Amino acid sequence: MQRFTDKVVLITGAAEGMGRAITLAFAGEDAIVVPTDINEELLAETAKEASELSGRPVDWFKMDITKKEEIAQTVTAIIDKHGRIDVLVNNAGVSTMNPVVDMTEEEWDFCMNVNAKGPFLVTKAVLPHMIAAENGKIVNTASVAGKGATAFQAHYGASKAAVIAFTQALSKEVGEYHINVNAVCPGMIKTSMQDREMVWEGKLRGMKPEDLRFMATQFIPWGRNGEPEDVAKVILFLASPDAEYITGQAINVTGGLIMITH
Repeated sequence: MQRFTDKVVLITGAAEGMGRAITLAFAGEDAIVVPTDINEELLAETAKEASELSGRPVDWFKMDITKKEEIAQTVTAIIDKHGRIDVLVNNAGVSTMNPVVDMTEEEWDFCMNVNAKGPFLVTKAVLPHMIAAENGKIVNTASVAGKGATAFQAHYGASKAAVIAFTQALSKEVGEYHINVNAVCPGMIKTSMQDREMVWEGKLRGMKPEDLRFMATQFIPWGRNGEPEDVAKVILFLASPDAEYITGQAINVTGGLIMITH
């Protein structure tokens, strides 16, 4: 199935994990993917894989989503070359872990700036072009933590709740321009970020990371952690014509975890 032939797709946080899976999934459906990230080395590898998969050159950009100048330069370069951006996937995200009593202001700001402000800045740069075209798809990576935050991640949960609210508000503003705005809310997904979080939480709870991961899996009805590709499939659906009448939604990709925990 080739739902995205010649569609221009801008993806943030594309170097690894879910971003890599999203990039390769779009490339596999013949999209013109434009992956961005701050990790140039891994990003170049992802772009090379995407190019081999799609059979076309893949332009990639080092882009810090907290810096308006870098965002503007990237969006301008894409518009100059392709004339449009059909799909925007705001996927870049970060996390740290600490109880609120020990959490620093820098930790709070780090999560808020990348996870909440970043999608706002990138969307704000892309949106005028979508409005002018009266067409576009925006998919934001939120989290189940935005619907029911967990201990030690108050800042992360708050930032992802902000992404969900942003998604809902924006969908109401741009629906008249035939722009769909949705979010995905991943649960326990096997990524390097999850690996780091298991170590952090294990130290805070006095548990081994592998024991903590096993315990968490017991609460997932599907019986396993999710793969980055599980999230990518849902994002492709939301960006496709099949989801034309879906907007303002925050879709759980959790193997059923959310039904039990919240």
